Amino acid sequence: MKRFKSLIALVTVAAAITACGGAPEATTGTNPNQHETQPSIVDETVNSAPQRAISTVEQLTVTATPGGQDTIATLGRTTSFGSARVLLVTDTKDSWVQVLLPTRPNGTHGWVHRDAVTLQPVDYSVSVNLEARTLVVHEAGSEILRATIAVGTEENPTPTGDFFITDKLETPESGGAYGPYAFGISAYSDTLTEFAGGEGQIGIHGTNEPDKLGTAASHGCVRLSNEEITLLAERLPLGTPVSIS
Repeated sequence: MKRFKSLIALVTVAAAITACGGAPEATTGTNPNQHETQPSIVDETVNSAPQRAISTVEQLTVTATPGGQDTIATLGRTTSFGSARVLLVTDTKDSWVQVLLPTRPNGTHGWVHRDAVTLQPVDYSVSVNLEARTLVVHEAGSEILRATIAVGTEENPTPTGDFFITDKLETPESGGAYGPYAFGISAYSDTLTEFAGGEGQIGIHGTNEPDKLGTAASHGCVRLSNEEITLLAERLPLGTPVSIS
């Protein structure tokens, strides 16, 4: 099983938890649909369903402009956690696809060649409201979940913007600090450049402190109840858009 790095590398740990130094393991795979359901075609009444781009090459070259020589990133076929390389599509032009990148600074876009990826629609979307401390999930335009969450503290706030799910990991301890599942997303902390050996990547995960849901308690991650994160782990595919405001 892949090493589940100190969770700030995937998800920012709770401020009050001190047992995060150890790195629990997680199961993951290179198949983009492992541990997830295949997204289906959205209803035609829904305008422009989001799309995900699944890399089909060992090294995915990303340029600043479509067809340009200005390479801004080269991404492996899998993430550092072993998940398939799946990106969120934001635009297309001729034989080029614009994607949102899982890199600093947050919100960086680039272009990849259409022949280097497989495009699939994504039925689901996630919206996080930091002030209300709620997370809402839509499927094909219909709300399927509204949950109370814990968010980052004033010192280490949850970053805002448009992101997407990069990793989906099953933890070895369902009753541990991160609950049974954790999603890595393409966001990075605005205040922490590294934490416990990781790069400050933000995520969404379960919790063993459900009493802190509805509060600002983390280093930037979004915490859900274990029941809710389990439900999402069964449904949300890699590449699902995540909007945080």
